[in-house]
Amino acid sequence: MANFLFIRGNRNKKLFHDIGAQLEKRGHRSYLIKLELGELFMKSSITSIFAPFKITKEEYPITDEELMSLPIYNVTFTKNVLNKNVNKSELRTYKRYMSAIDKLIDAYKIDTICLFNGYHWIDQISKRLAEEKGLKVFYFEDGLFRPYTITCDPKGINARSSVSTDSRFYDQVSVNKKRLRKYLFKPEEKALLQAKRESLVKVALMKLASFIGALLHIHPKYYAHITFWQAVKYFIFKKLYRYKKEDEIKINEEYIFVPFQVSRDTQIFYHSPRIKTMEELLDKVVEAVKRYNEENKRNIKIIVKEHPEDMSRNSYKQLKQKYKDEVTFIKKYRMDKLLKHCLAVITINSTVGLEALAHHKKVITLGDALYNIDGIVERCHDPNRLFNSLQKVLASPLLTDKVARFLYYLRFEYQIEGILNSPNEHTARNIADRLSQYIKLRGDLGESDWRDTSSIRFNPVSRKAAGFDKWKADD
Repeated sequence: MANFLFIRGNRNKKLFHDIGAQLEKRGHRSYLIKLELGELFMKSSITSIFAPFKITKEEYPITDEELMSLPIYNVTFTKNVLNKNVNKSELRTYKRYMSAIDKLIDAYKIDTICLFNGYHWIDQISKRLAEEKGLKVFYFEDGLFRPYTITCDPKGINARSSVSTDSRFYDQVSVNKKRLRKYLFKPEEKALLQAKRESLVKVALMKLASFIGALLHIHPKYYAHITFWQAVKYFIFKKLYRYKKEDEIKINEEYIFVPFQVSRDTQIFYHSPRIKTMEELLDKVVEAVKRYNEENKRNIKIIVKEHPEDMSRNSYKQLKQKYKDEVTFIKKYRMDKLLKHCLAVITINSTVGLEALAHHKKVITLGDALYNIDGIVERCHDPNRLFNSLQKVLASPLLTDKVARFLYYLRFEYQIEGILNSPNEHTARNIADRLSQYIKLRGDLGESDWRDTSSIRFNPVSRKAAGFDKWKADD
């Protein structure tokens, strides 16, 4: 049995609590660290600690240089976006929280830590402590087949995940084509279809409480990337976006589809070494497509879809003016329609790349992605050579059998079925089953092997118990 410590869940603040409660039913011990003012008023059936009340002036023995070397989102954002230096007081806060969490780990004999995303400063100092103490760490993130899957990985998320990049690994995956076709983007557990939608009002109130908590110095300001008024603007936009009509566009010509990403996302900060803005991305795409058209006497267009999470911050007004004759920009349109008719998708490392593969579309990536696998996508290591990648991709057939094996593994073995932003028992149960399996596997495998999914093949307990193990390979 394991002693779990859950630290900083996502905006569904009940997620980690509910998982912990399910683990306790399985004989494990669960502890939850609460960080924000709003969490203080949430009921808890597992042992919960409001971290700000445990903070003293005692600092963990780590240098400023060591902290600054960690991939901490607040640090990266402050330096690269705000163009400011990280002040000493912020680093002292990190050290004080690190000291408090260190004591909690020892007091509760923690052997397993669960984090969301992994790049917040709370995540990074906790990960550092786990490494020093030899503890297990699990990283959670939005699923790859949203909204009905969740990522839980013992190594990391996105390009740092434990997903094998060796194409030979997927040759051993058996595929049931009916299951793949029916449930790739839908849940096998029908109850998940009845889960309530995320309440933006509740999310906003929790965020408001966090701003108040920081203002009253109950706890630090945890997020450097958003001010109060930016949060208000974002909330209003999200509420109105639901009622926005789809853009009217004509899809009757050949085109390359380019999904924009959140420019300040960890995917860009830490997994895109050569392209750091959507402006840079589009410059390279336009250049490559223009040259391809000239050399092949084609008239391929470019369609860009802006990311809804970025629209309240970036209007791309200058970019739209710059490429008003070459590029069609859209804000709202069904993704499946855009993918169905495109020749190929060019992305940095968006999960749209996986959606494109599901539609049997060719994909070119310009950044580090977990699906950068030979024979599945074309990885363009040098943006200046994007033309060469485009020419290669448009002249080559897609290996649909290999793509199917890869997608099947991701969906039905690697991912966990559940809804991230809506509290429900099915999700918590499925995740608790997976964590229990991981704990058992660590005992069965060597210490250096247990994080490698090449040696791990899951048959999730919840699906088996529900009768979903009926699916047999048909190839």
